[in-house]
Amino acid sequence: MTLLSVDGLEAGYETGQVLFGIDMEISEGETVSLLGRNGAGKTTTIRSIVGAETPRIIDGSITFRGTDLLACPTHEIADLGLGYVPEERRCFPRLTVAENIHVAATSVDDPLPESEMFEFFPELDQIRDRDAKNLSGGQQQMVSIARALVANPELMLLDEPCEGLAPTIVRQVEEGIRRINEERGVTVLMVEQNVAAAMAIADRHYILEEGDLVNEVTTARLREDEDLRQEYLGV
Repeated sequence: MTLLSVDGLEAGYETGQVLFGIDMEISEGETVSLLGRNGAGKTTTIRSIVGAETPRIIDGSITFRGTDLLACPTHEIADLGLGYVPEERRCFPRLTVAENIHVAATSVDDPLPESEMFEFFPELDQIRDRDAKNLSGGQQQMVSIARALVANPELMLLDEPCEGLAPTIVRQVEEGIRRINEERGVTVLMVEQNVAAAMAIADRHYILEEGDLVNEVTTARLREDEDLRQEYLGV
Protein backbone atom coordinates (compact mmCIF):
# COMPACT_ATOMS: atom_id res chain seq x y z
CA MET A 1 0.00 0.00 0.00
CA THR A 2 1.33 3.44 -0.97
CA LEU A 3 2.15 5.54 2.08
CA LEU A 4 3.78 8.58 0.48
CA SER A 5 3.26 9.89 -3.03
CA VAL A 6 5.19 12.75 -4.65
CA ASP A 7 3.82 13.77 -8.05
CA GLY A 8 5.36 16.32 -10.41
CA LEU A 9 7.07 18.21 -7.59
CA GLU A 10 8.72 21.44 -8.67
CA ALA A 11 10.33 23.56 -5.98
CA GLY A 12 13.09 26.04 -5.33
CA TYR A 13 14.24 29.11 -3.45
CA GLU A 14 14.66 32.79 -4.19
CA THR A 15 17.91 31.92 -5.91
CA GLY A 16 16.15 29.69 -8.45
CA GLN A 17 14.33 26.45 -9.14
CA VAL A 18 15.87 23.26 -7.74
CA LEU A 19 13.39 20.45 -8.47
CA PHE A 20 11.92 19.83 -11.91
CA GLY A 21 9.01 17.38 -11.70
CA ILE A 22 9.90 14.74 -9.08
CA ASP A 23 7.73 11.60 -8.97
CA MET A 24 8.17 9.08 -6.13
CA GLU A 25 6.08 6.50 -4.32
CA ILE A 26 6.99 4.93 -0.99
CA SER A 27 5.04 1.87 0.16
CA GLU A 28 4.41 0.75 3.74
CA GLY A 29 7.34 -1.09 5.28
CA GLU A 30 9.95 -0.08 2.71
CA THR A 31 13.33 1.49 3.24
CA VAL A 32 14.11 3.73 0.27
CA SER A 33 17.10 5.97 -0.37
CA LEU A 34 17.37 9.19 -2.35
CA LEU A 35 20.83 9.41 -3.91
CA GLY A 36 22.67 12.03 -5.91
CA ARG A 37 25.67 14.31 -5.96
CA ASN A 38 25.83 17.50 -3.89
CA GLY A 39 23.30 20.02 -5.20
CA ALA A 40 21.12 17.41 -6.89
CA GLY A 41 18.05 18.43 -4.87
CA LYS A 42 17.90 15.67 -2.27
CA THR A 43 17.54 17.87 0.81
CA THR A 44 15.07 20.16 -0.97
CA THR A 45 12.92 17.10 -1.68
CA ILE A 46 12.92 16.04 1.98
CA ARG A 47 12.23 19.58 3.20
CA SER A 48 9.34 19.90 0.77
CA ILE A 49 7.77 16.72 2.18
CA VAL A 50 8.03 17.64 5.86
CA GLY A 51 7.49 21.38 5.50
CA ALA A 52 10.72 22.18 7.33
CA GLU A 53 12.52 25.34 6.18
CA THR A 54 10.01 25.13 3.38
CA PRO A 55 11.23 25.63 -0.17
CA ARG A 56 8.92 27.51 -2.53
CA ILE A 57 6.61 24.95 -4.09
CA ILE A 58 6.04 25.78 -7.75
CA ASP A 59 3.91 22.83 -8.84
CA GLY A 60 3.00 19.25 -8.01
CA SER A 61 1.54 17.42 -5.03
CA ILE A 62 2.71 15.49 -1.97
CA THR A 63 0.27 13.16 -0.20
CA PHE A 64 0.65 10.98 2.88
CA ARG A 65 -2.10 8.37 3.21
CA GLY A 66 -4.13 10.57 0.87
CA THR A 67 -3.68 13.74 2.93
CA ASP A 68 -2.34 16.76 1.03
CA LEU A 69 0.85 17.68 2.89
CA LEU A 70 1.29 20.93 0.98
CA ALA A 71 -1.89 22.19 2.64
CA CYS A 72 -0.64 21.35 6.14
CA PRO A 73 1.56 23.41 8.48
CA THR A 74 4.68 21.67 9.72
CA HIS A 75 3.32 20.73 13.15
CA GLU A 76 0.30 19.04 11.57
CA ILE A 77 2.56 17.06 9.26
CA ALA A 78 4.40 15.72 12.30
CA ASP A 79 1.08 14.84 13.94
CA LEU A 80 0.11 12.78 10.87
CA GLY A 81 2.96 10.37 11.59
CA LEU A 82 6.05 11.69 9.84
CA GLY A 83 9.34 11.78 11.74
CA TYR A 84 12.21 13.94 10.53
CA VAL A 85 15.92 13.57 11.26
CA PRO A 86 17.50 16.74 9.85
CA GLU A 87 20.93 17.23 8.42
CA GLU A 88 23.53 18.18 11.06
CA ARG A 89 21.56 16.44 13.88
CA ARG A 90 20.33 19.62 15.64
CA CYS A 91 20.07 18.21 19.13
CA PHE A 92 19.27 20.58 21.98
CA PRO A 93 22.86 21.20 23.13
CA ARG A 94 22.20 22.05 26.78
CA LEU A 95 19.78 19.17 27.36
CA THR A 96 20.96 15.70 28.26
CA VAL A 97 20.46 12.68 26.03
CA ALA A 98 17.46 11.59 28.10
CA GLU A 99 15.99 15.10 28.09
CA ASN A 100 16.30 15.41 24.30
CA ILE A 101 14.31 12.21 23.93
CA HIS A 102 11.79 13.19 26.62
CA VAL A 103 11.02 16.54 24.97
CA ALA A 104 10.14 14.73 21.74
CA ALA A 105 8.01 12.19 23.59
CA THR A 106 5.93 14.89 25.27
CA SER A 107 5.18 16.59 21.94
CA VAL A 108 2.87 13.81 20.68
CA ASP A 109 -0.20 12.04 22.00
CA ASP A 110 0.99 8.45 21.61
CA PRO A 111 4.77 8.23 22.03
CA LEU A 112 6.76 5.04 22.26
CA PRO A 113 8.29 4.17 25.64
CA GLU A 114 11.40 6.28 26.12
CA SER A 115 13.22 3.22 27.47
CA GLU A 116 12.96 1.56 24.05
CA MET A 117 15.17 4.24 22.53
CA PHE A 118 18.05 3.02 24.66
CA GLU A 119 17.41 -0.53 23.43
CA PHE A 120 17.75 0.59 19.80
CA PHE A 121 20.92 2.52 20.63
CA PRO A 122 22.54 0.85 23.68
CA GLU A 123 25.47 3.28 23.62
CA LEU A 124 23.09 6.07 24.62
CA ASP A 125 22.13 4.24 27.80
CA GLN A 126 25.66 4.78 29.13
CA ILE A 127 25.56 8.54 28.49
CA ARG A 128 21.90 9.36 29.11
CA ASP A 129 22.82 12.11 31.62
CA ARG A 130 25.41 13.78 29.38
CA ASP A 131 24.60 17.09 27.68
CA ALA A 132 24.20 16.77 23.93
CA LYS A 133 26.85 19.45 23.33
CA ASN A 134 29.41 17.08 24.85
CA LEU A 135 28.62 14.15 22.56
CA SER A 136 30.49 12.95 19.50
CA GLY A 137 28.91 13.41 16.08
CA GLY A 138 27.89 9.75 16.00
CA GLN A 139 26.28 9.94 19.44
CA GLN A 140 24.39 13.09 18.44
CA GLN A 141 23.11 11.31 15.34
CA MET A 142 21.81 8.45 17.47
CA VAL A 143 20.05 10.96 19.72
CA SER A 144 18.52 12.68 16.70
CA ILE A 145 17.19 9.38 15.34
CA ALA A 146 15.91 8.29 18.76
CA ARG A 147 14.18 11.66 19.19
CA ALA A 148 12.32 11.14 15.91
CA LEU A 149 11.48 7.52 16.71
CA VAL A 150 10.05 8.14 20.17
CA ALA A 151 7.29 10.22 18.53
CA ASN A 152 6.03 6.93 17.03
CA PRO A 153 6.11 7.83 13.33
CA GLU A 154 4.79 5.71 10.48
CA LEU A 155 7.35 7.23 8.11
CA MET A 156 10.79 8.43 9.12
CA LEU A 157 12.74 10.77 6.84
CA LEU A 158 16.47 11.01 7.44
CA ASP A 159 18.75 13.58 5.83
CA GLU A 160 22.34 12.33 5.52
CA PRO A 161 22.29 10.10 8.65
CA CYS A 162 25.82 8.78 8.00
CA GLU A 163 27.47 12.05 6.98
CA GLY A 164 30.83 12.68 8.62
CA LEU A 165 30.75 9.57 10.78
CA ALA A 166 33.58 7.09 11.33
CA PRO A 167 33.02 3.68 9.67
CA THR A 168 32.39 1.91 12.97
CA ILE A 169 29.74 4.48 13.90
CA VAL A 170 28.18 4.24 10.43
CA ARG A 171 27.67 0.52 11.07
CA GLN A 172 25.86 1.29 14.35
CA VAL A 173 23.61 3.84 12.66
CA GLU A 174 22.87 1.40 9.83
CA GLU A 175 21.91 -1.28 12.35
CA GLY A 176 19.67 1.13 14.26
CA ILE A 177 17.81 2.17 11.10
CA ARG A 178 17.40 -1.47 10.03
CA ARG A 179 15.96 -2.40 13.43
CA ILE A 180 13.58 0.56 13.36
CA ASN A 181 12.25 -0.67 10.03
CA GLU A 182 12.17 -4.39 10.79
CA GLU A 183 11.15 -4.42 14.45
CA ARG A 184 8.93 -1.33 14.66
CA GLY A 185 7.63 -1.50 11.08
CA VAL A 186 8.54 2.13 10.41
CA THR A 187 8.83 3.04 6.74
CA VAL A 188 12.07 4.87 5.97
CA LEU A 189 13.05 7.42 3.32
CA MET A 190 16.68 8.47 3.63
CA VAL A 191 18.86 10.96 1.78
CA GLU A 192 22.41 9.67 1.69
CA GLN A 193 25.75 10.55 0.12
CA ASN A 194 27.31 7.34 1.43
CA VAL A 195 26.27 4.93 -1.32
CA ALA A 196 27.64 1.90 0.55
CA ALA A 197 25.52 2.77 3.58
CA ALA A 198 22.46 3.28 1.39
CA MET A 199 22.95 -0.13 -0.21
CA ALA A 200 23.39 -1.71 3.24
CA ILE A 201 20.06 -0.31 4.47
CA ALA A 202 17.65 0.40 1.61
CA ASP A 203 15.52 -1.90 -0.55
CA ARG A 204 15.59 0.43 -3.57
CA HIS A 205 16.93 3.81 -4.60
CA TYR A 206 15.86 6.92 -6.47
CA ILE A 207 18.70 8.83 -8.15
CA LEU A 208 18.52 12.59 -8.61
CA GLU A 209 20.66 14.66 -10.94
CA GLU A 210 20.31 18.45 -11.13
CA GLY A 211 16.75 18.34 -9.81
CA ASP A 212 15.55 15.57 -12.11
CA LEU A 213 14.80 12.01 -11.09
CA VAL A 214 16.94 10.09 -13.57
CA ASN A 215 16.73 6.49 -12.35
CA GLU A 216 15.08 4.09 -9.92
CA VAL A 217 17.03 0.93 -9.10
CA THR A 218 17.09 -1.98 -6.70
CA THR A 219 20.00 -2.49 -4.36
CA ALA A 220 21.14 -5.49 -6.40
CA ARG A 221 21.22 -3.41 -9.62
CA LEU A 222 23.04 -0.54 -7.92
CA ARG A 223 25.63 -2.89 -6.45
CA GLU A 224 26.26 -4.67 -9.75
CA ASP A 225 26.22 -1.70 -12.14
CA GLU A 226 29.49 0.16 -11.71
CA ASP A 227 28.83 2.32 -14.80
CA LEU A 228 25.56 3.56 -13.31
CA ARG A 229 27.22 4.42 -10.00
CA GLN A 230 30.00 6.28 -11.77
CA GLU A 231 27.70 8.17 -14.13
CA TYR A 232 25.27 9.51 -11.54
CA LEU A 233 27.05 9.22 -8.21
CA GLY A 234 30.74 9.45 -9.04
CA VAL A 235 31.58 6.24 -7.13
